[in-house]
Amino acid sequence: MAESREKEPFHWQSAISYKTRERIVVRGYDVNELTGNISFAEMLHLVWKGELPPPNVAKMVDALLVCFAEHAMSPSSASARMVMSGAGYIMPALAGGVLSIGYTHVDAHEAAATWIAAVELMKEKGWTLEETADFLAQGIRRKEKDDAFVRRFGDRKVIPGWHHPQHIRDLRSPRIIELAEHLGVAGDHVRFVLALENATEKHWGRKLYMNVSGAISSTLVDMGFNPDECLAFCAIARSVSITAHCIEEKNREKGWRASSGSKITQPLDLALQKPDYYDGPADRGLPEEKIIEPLTRAPYHYLGQPKNE
Repeated sequence: MAESREKEPFHWQSAISYKTRERIVVRGYDVNELTGNISFAEMLHLVWKGELPPPNVAKMVDALLVCFAEHAMSPSSASARMVMSGAGYIMPALAGGVLSIGYTHVDAHEAAATWIAAVELMKEKGWTLEETADFLAQGIRRKEKDDAFVRRFGDRKVIPGWHHPQHIRDLRSPRIIELAEHLGVAGDHVRFVLALENATEKHWGRKLYMNVSGAISSTLVDMGFNPDECLAFCAIARSVSITAHCIEEKNREKGWRASSGSKITQPLDLALQKPDYYDGPADRGLPEEKIIEPLTRAPYHYLGQPKNE
């Protein structure tokens, strides 16, 4: 007869932190000792990476949080405002703004994964940064993708972390690269994105520029962050902006974003939803055989009628 083994009680297993009635310990440090003695940027690095960062890394992380904290009306702030307009309180609106961050708006995870794959390929092949950048640019630009290229980089049509629909040359990217170099955190991934900018002209006929996500992701990867952390980092920074837009929406605007009394046409105003802007099927009715309960009274037929009716 097999010997029965009693399982231990369920518990979460974590290397991040623990707490007792008397203490809260994060990566080995008492949280009260950390409080007032380290910055939020240092705390982020400690919680995510397990150790307090060197001063230059802490300063770079802090700079990236500042750089990405606000960008006026973008998909995340606009989404948050629309949710706040309907929900009326902060948490759904904050979540709505964060949930708009992904593959099109802030593709830092895709960019980071691409830079990592490119630098790995460079080392495997013994290529220069310029040769690797040319290979990636040519592979993305080519209509018929090579199978080996697709396996490594995916069947992508555009460079992730590249170009900006409003700025064209993203105003923030040069500052990030400048600081990364000045603070001594720039490594192969930062140097690669700079080489990639130069390689685009050959294959697109004009120079294409990295956007802020491309610059942030290359810098974070050089500091030891992975692609998931790069995207989450951007969401944390942008939450500062999202919160401000939620509060302003609640305090300055009328709910529903449809008020005809507003000084501007609201995005849900009926003027923007009339038949002129509809290009679906023409008006039609159900086939006669589908009509079980015919409509015999107009909507709100009861308005204005005597109460005893």
